[in-house]
Amino acid sequence: MKTSTKSKHLQLLSLLAASSLFLGGCVSRNQDSWTFRLIASPINQLIEWLAQFFNGNYGFAIIGLVIIIRLLLIPLTYKQQTSSILGTEKRRYYQPYLMKFQELIQGAETPEEQMEYTRQQQAFMKDNNISLFGNMGCLPLLIQLPILSGMYVAIYNNQNIANYNFFGFSLGEPNLVLTIIFILLSFLQTRISMQTMPEEVREQQGKSMLFMPLMLGFVVFNVPAAIGLYLVTTTIWGMLQQLAINTFVHPRIKAKVEDEMKDNPIRFDQHYKPNNTVKDVTHTANSSTSSTKPHKSNRNAGKQNRKK
Repeated sequence: MKTSTKSKHLQLLSLLAASSLFLGGCVSRNQDSWTFRLIASPINQLIEWLAQFFNGNYGFAIIGLVIIIRLLLIPLTYKQQTSSILGTEKRRYYQPYLMKFQELIQGAETPEEQMEYTRQQQAFMKDNNISLFGNMGCLPLLIQLPILSGMYVAIYNNQNIANYNFFGFSLGEPNLVLTIIFILLSFLQTRISMQTMPEEVREQQGKSMLFMPLMLGFVVFNVPAAIGLYLVTTTIWGMLQQLAINTFVHPRIKAKVEDEMKDNPIRFDQHYKPNNTVKDVTHTANSSTSSTKPHKSNRNAGKQNRKK
């Protein structure tokens, strides 16, 4: 399914571009604008409250903000990750059939054959409850984009955040060390997330997934360190969460799918089994056409004989 893989890569690149645009000014810096009042102002107030809780430490306030947001996102993230694991485990079983259909579709000699094989593939997917788009993997990140944008604007309007030094670096300016830490953690998170992937998927997506931390690191290097600190903390949380999923959740889902496949094996009935079904129909149609033509010529010959 190369098309699906390319589509995922494009989605990731589009999401990266969207995050850059969001951080670049979707929330107005004008304190009288509705976007500032709706997004930036509440985030700024929450950071101020957390800073007071941590004795004026704005770095810990940002870390606390991440913890609050990620706790609220646990149900959504858990549902997304379990759905992804379930789809991956099921794909191990039905992928060979889908690949066979793709070979037949690509090797079809006529548009009619191609349409018939496509119909058979759709019937196969419907009967086996297969969906290639049952994952909402980008949604948790999309939800966080307005928060990042609000933080971006809040830093420019709140000098307490912009001028605060956290472990030697200013939260209001880009920081190279924080960028390097983010890239390394992102590489590690990517490796952890790929542990449970099938080997062929790791080979297909490995290079592109490892390239993404570098692109995201470029974004982090061009934004205030407060944003970088938020993303570093989010990455650490994501790593710990992924390790927990891989250790406790993935084996349970894998065993569940194995039992399900034993009780309900994949249906590949003769009705849409691609063994010469289309070619037989095409051959029959061609035979009937060819047999009709001589019949017409014989009738014409008979008429000419009667005239003579």
